[in-house]
This record gives sequence, C-alpha cells and structure tokens, in this order.
Amino acid sequence: MGDLETDIERPEQRKQIIRRRPSGKFKMHEFQRNDLAFLTELKSSANFSEMGAMKTSTAEWLWSHKTRDIPNPRVLVITTKSGKGTYFESLPEVLPDWDVYNVNTTKTNLVIGGKAVPVDVELPTPLHFKPVVVVAHYNCFSNRACIPTQVVGENGLPVLDDEGKFAMKYPKCFKLLNTEWDMVIVDEAHRMKNHDTQWTRNIKKLRTQFKHVMTGTGFVNNPAELWSLLNFLYPEVYGSYWKFRETYCDEEYVSGFRKIVGINPHKEQEFRDLVKRVGVRRTMLECFPNIKEPIETVVTCELNAKQQKMYDEIVEYLQTLDAQGVPLQSPNVLSMLNRLRQITVATPKVIRDEWDFKLDRRVIQVELVDPSSKLDAAMEIIEGLEWDTERKDQVVLFSNFKDPLELMKKRLDREFRPYLHLHSGMNEKDRYEMWHDIWPQKKHQVFLCTLGVGSESINLTSAHRAIFLDQSWSPAQNKQAIGRVYRPGQTEVAQLIYIRAENTVDYRILKANEVKGSWFKSIFGTGQDED
Repeated sequence: MGDLETDIERPEQRKQIIRRRPSGKFKMHEFQRNDLAFLTELKSSANFSEMGAMKTSTAEWLWSHKTRDIPNPRVLVITTKSGKGTYFESLPEVLPDWDVYNVNTTKTNLVIGGKAVPVDVELPTPLHFKPVVVVAHYNCFSNRACIPTQVVGENGLPVLDDEGKFAMKYPKCFKLLNTEWDMVIVDEAHRMKNHDTQWTRNIKKLRTQFKHVMTGTGFVNNPAELWSLLNFLYPEVYGSYWKFRETYCDEEYVSGFRKIVGINPHKEQEFRDLVKRVGVRRTMLECFPNIKEPIETVVTCELNAKQQKMYDEIVEYLQTLDAQGVPLQSPNVLSMLNRLRQITVATPKVIRDEWDFKLDRRVIQVELVDPSSKLDAAMEIIEGLEWDTERKDQVVLFSNFKDPLELMKKRLDREFRPYLHLHSGMNEKDRYEMWHDIWPQKKHQVFLCTLGVGSESINLTSAHRAIFLDQSWSPAQNKQAIGRVYRPGQTEVAQLIYIRAENTVDYRILKANEVKGSWFKSIFGTGQDED
C-alpha cells in the first residue's frame, strides 16, 4: 500500500497527551440530550444548528453512542484546518478514553494544553485495543493527497515494479480512503456543496457504517446545494441531482441558462419535512437565551474620484454585455462583478487590462492601493476604541480580499497598534495558537482575516466588535463570520459594523443576501422548537 510517514507516540505518552484537568465547558445540556435521543435512531444524520449551539460536543457523544457495541471503533472527523483545534480541545474531556490522532498533508505538530497531538497515523490494527478518532482536514481528500498515481520515468513512460506491474505512488493520505471506518463525521459540511469537487467525490467514497454531517448554514448559494449532503447521507434515496433540483427549486431560463430563483412553492413544506427527518436544527438563542442580540451599525462612505471613474467604466461595460445578451453566469460578467466589489474597498491600480483570446474575454487585473475611504472609516472606528492598561477593546476586521488587509496592516503599523493576521498560508498549528492562545491574552487590538479563512471554526469572543469592509454574496458565509464574536462565551453585546460604499454593488449584495436568507428560512424555519 505504499509508505506513510508516521510520528506515533508510545501508548503511555498518548495517555499523557489527552489527559488534563476538565475545564467544565463541556457538560451535556438538556437540548443536547433531546437531540441525541433523535439522532441516535438514525443511521445517517445531520445537525443544521447555528454556530454556538454545541454541534461539536453533540457529535462526539453521538459517535460514542453509535459505536458503543463495536470493539475498538474507528471514527474519522473531517473539518477545516482551523476547526481541528476545537476537537483537540474538547475530546479529552468529552471522550477521555479515546486515542486522538491528527492527519495532515504535511508534517505539522499541534500542541494542545502544552502537549503534542500525534501527527499522522498508522491506522489502528486489530492489536489496537482502544477506540480511535482521526481528525483530518478537507485538503486531505484532494486527488493529489489521497489518490495513487502511476510512477512515470524520465522518458515519460510508466515505470514497472519488480513484479512487472505498473509502479504506483501512494500519497500521504491514501489510507484514509482505504480504511473501513465505523463512523464518519463531516464538519462544516457546506464545503461539500459542489458535488463535482475532488474532495466531495472522494469523501463520498469513504466506507463507513454511520455518517453524520454538521453545518450551521445548510447551503451557500442556493437550496439545490443541499442535495450533495443528502446524497452523502442517503445515496440510494437521493441519487439524482437534477431530479432533486427540479422537484424542490423554482427555476427560470435566463439567456439559455437554468437559474434557481427560489423554492418550489408547491414543495416547500415537503422540503422542510425532508430536512427535519434527517437532522436537527437549533438557534443559538434557543440554546442560550441569556446571550444578547447583537447591535448592527452601517457606516457609509463615498468612492474617491479614481475609484468612481473605474467603477463607472466597468458598469458601462457590463451594460454593453447585457445589451448583447451575455448571461449573468458567464465568466466575463462574473469577473467584472468581482472587480466592482474590489473597487468599493480601495483604489484600483491596474496591472493588466487586455483581451485574453484564450479565455475569450476581457481581463482586468488590479492591485488595491490607498487611498481608501472604507479603510479610513475602519481606522476611525479603531482609533475610537479604548486601548490602555484599564480597558482593552479588541476588534475583528473582515474582508473578502487580501489586499485591503495588507493596506490595513501598514496603517496599524504607523499608529503602533498591535494586530494579528490569520491567513491561508498558515498551518493548523499556527492558526489554533493564534485564535485560541494568543488572541485572548488581549495583547493585540485588531484581528485581521478574510471571510474565506476566518469565518469558520474559530472563537474570537474576547472581542465583541466585528467590522466588515465588504460582504460575501453568500449569507451563510456572512453569518459564519458573525458567529466568531456572537456566540457562547461572549460576555458583552456583540457589535457588527458594516462599511458600505454608497450607490455601489454593496447594496446589490445586501439585496441578494436578503433573498437567499428567505430561502434558508423557508427550509429550516427558525429552530427546533418552532412548531
């Protein structure tokens, strides 16, 4: 099966790793008891509860119960790089008798509670007399990470092994796909929304007796994305994506494309009943009624002359495309819409503007530079916060784009304001230490991250303010980001500040979020106790 690098501690060392004094954070709540009573009756199940509704510990108790009659069970948890830390923190308290392993595409150590979590795993043999949970992130299921490939020689031809067969190269995570698991848990499962992505296809190949998915958002762009989760849970029932889409979604034909415009009104109740049959959903306020609703504030600003000039040029170009009947879904239109979003955040410096004959579309490449009225507004908010020996007001700053965060770092440096920057180039060890260990010390005033990197699986509640330079087209991702500060553990009223450029695409995004949010409410309602 090929070589797998391993770094396994001896059993007595592992016992030291996972044992520590209980924090008291992971006690079973009554709503979890009710949910577990329902979920344990299902072979495959889902938890669609909001962020902060204790989905992680519920899943841990669930797999412990589901596998209680299996000798030395093996459970696989799939989550984000940032989300791994949540499991390594809770498992020693919730399931102290389980061995815990971390699987990664690179050799990265995780240190939790001052002890190292074993990296990689020689997956348990029959001689392993303890239950085992293996925690891996989504990238471990890309083709490159887990699918064997033929070895090719310098001449470009396949290499033969000693038996005359094609020699194969076995990637580091190959064993993940070739292990008989007793239960597979997929966290942040909306990442499986696109059923054609490599990791989605490979995760669906996993062999397991029980399955459980967790997501507070259900879908990202449209209700049809729920099919991918249901297909993973019950492939024999939900085999056809197009049948599911035609049954439950309302569609229109736009320039020859089928576009989802809502929920099929004749199937809305059936859709809701379907979701309730496979899982549970609770709101955070339903679980923790003492948490105060957040305060939302909108700060408006105007584009500067250079921003406005390029913005108007792109709007004119889009109007021309529209007159020519170019559909909204075309790469040309989507690229220009994305460029409009960038321009609202900072001043565009054009690096490339030409017609790409290979792509058959206009390509504009820009770098965002100062001045920026949105960053001016954000700095004004930050400068108005208290940061002294008596009080330290922290704030989280989100953007869809990397450039504005780099510009903000320069401003913060000039003002000698300490900050942390969570970015995609960081491994899970550094991510976990940044949000879990360093940020709560209140030595840094600002936490910078993109919505893509920082909107999932981390707890930033030592800050009660979040500033959004821009928002995602997906209400799910926006809500995930809000959940970093508005969640259990927040001792103050969370304040959400949205900076919007007047008369721009910012308001089109807001409208799109309202529409998509209504779809979500149609399917999931407001919570488990709604009826």
